[in-house]
Amino acid sequence: MRRESVVAGIAFVLLSSVVFAPVVQACSKYLLLAFPIVQVMWVRSAGHALWMVVIFWPSHGLGMFKTKRPGLQFARSVLLSGCSFVWLLAIPHVQLASAAAIMFTTPMFVALLSIPMLGERVGMHRFSAIALGFVGVLIVIRPGTGEMVPEMLFIVSAALMYAVYQILTRKVSVDDSTATSAVYSVAAAAVCVSLFVPFNYRIPGAEDWPHWLGFLAISFFGGFRHLLMVKAFEHAPASVVSPFCYTELIGVSLLGAIMFGELPDSWTWVGAAIIVASGIYIARRESLAAKIAA
Repeated sequence: MRRESVVAGIAFVLLSSVVFAPVVQACSKYLLLAFPIVQVMWVRSAGHALWMVVIFWPSHGLGMFKTKRPGLQFARSVLLSGCSFVWLLAIPHVQLASAAAIMFTTPMFVALLSIPMLGERVGMHRFSAIALGFVGVLIVIRPGTGEMVPEMLFIVSAALMYAVYQILTRKVSVDDSTATSAVYSVAAAAVCVSLFVPFNYRIPGAEDWPHWLGFLAISFFGGFRHLLMVKAFEHAPASVVSPFCYTELIGVSLLGAIMFGELPDSWTWVGAAIIVASGIYIARRESLAAKIAA
């Protein structure tokens, strides 16, 4: 693989993680302080679905909607919708940096669940990294102290649902294309949420331009972020670009401080560092195992 291609892949993931993902998260939190959760979720999912169609239409056309595993695709969509809903439910009460750190436990849940769901073997090295990662979560959450916000547990459940979603994505990839899985994961959610929007919405006033910009950001930037991630994995191996996803902590920490006055304490940074280190180690071990298997 050419060095220029790898550099481009890293650049794409950095732009997605440091800029666009934090903007979408911060704007979602800002909007949830004034608008119903169903409305915010619908704008996010509808915008993402539109982007997926735009991205894959030239190469796949209507074929992107053909699936050999409708049951698995439906399950993936339900899990991703549940993950988004629970995350949106919690984020008004949880610091953006803490929420991002907890969501980074997803690779650990994937490694654990791959044993019963995919029949994979997880050696002592990965088990140790998983255990260390969850120690990091305990440091961030600090149960039994005045620092713990109960909604942090919602973020943990969101990470768990996202892990199951990723495992089902691995399963369905044997029969369906990436385009089909990408479209179904967000399009079905947009359709389902649309059923509830007529009963849970509030239109911003003409002078309420910050909220209009917020809705535009979570729709446009959210979809553009997914486009950048698709491009990143097209240009470089997952084992190379995945660790750079953790740079999202930089963006969410800055926007959390600027928009909401959120200043993570030293223990949050310690816990986040442990989680990130564990996630990177797990990714490296999985990449090594894949090379040996090949």
